[in-house]
Amino acid sequence: MPGFTKPQQKSCYTLLTKSGEIPYFLTRSPRRRTIEITVAGSAGVSVKAPRYAAEKEIRDFIHEKSEWIIKKIHEIRLQQEALNKRGYENGHQFLFLGKQYPVAISEGRRKSARVSFDGRQWIVEVPKNIAGRQRQSLVKEKLIQWYRQQAEELLGSRLFHYARLMGSGPRKIAVRTQKRIWGSCSKSQQRINLNWCLIMAPLPVIDYVVVHELCHLEVANHSRRFWKKVEKIFPDYKIRQKWLRSRAGDMVMP
Repeated sequence: MPGFTKPQQKSCYTLLTKSGEIPYFLTRSPRRRTIEITVAGSAGVSVKAPRYAAEKEIRDFIHEKSEWIIKKIHEIRLQQEALNKRGYENGHQFLFLGKQYPVAISEGRRKSARVSFDGRQWIVEVPKNIAGRQRQSLVKEKLIQWYRQQAEELLGSRLFHYARLMGSGPRKIAVRTQKRIWGSCSKSQQRINLNWCLIMAPLPVIDYVVVHELCHLEVANHSRRFWKKVEKIFPDYKIRQKWLRSRAGDMVMP
């Protein structure tokens, strides 16, 4: 059948390297031309390779990247341990615009929960008859609602500001939940999506992501031309980028 391609093949392997044992999922694709390795949370180590790449070539590539892979696995493990220690109790802290603030939970006579922020802490009022995990879930739900509302107001205004400055903007914008990315752009649809979790980052970092996606309206890839456009607005974009990468684990709601 013209245009028909075989589906991707996925297998699980374990490789002993000088840096340690690495279990990984190998996916072969007829459309892929290079070997790529990603390390991501519960998904583990993923290796994507061309369908006819030699086993030795794949193993050699993993050996070459083994130190980096083991380091990433360790970082993710530490992040997960930190997340497991975080919850939704009195005094637990969360980021807002780059600073940590505690949560203060109080019981009230209200039938529904309510959250407010006074510049020093979040105050979450919950009904008296709710306790344990149910209360934690309710506190989390209200905090996320608060975050999303703040994100929709701030991210939209920052995008509008830089769109005017750069002379071009999207036809559509959306603030969404995006698990592994801070923003995305469809050049063909002239649409920009932004992750509401960005509201946890400092304003200069938020602005970097906004400008990053605006630059994609003109340049879809991450070529030298693209980074030159970003650098024209923010010569220090690498510093902002570094903050985002180093604090990504703190910008996750456990």
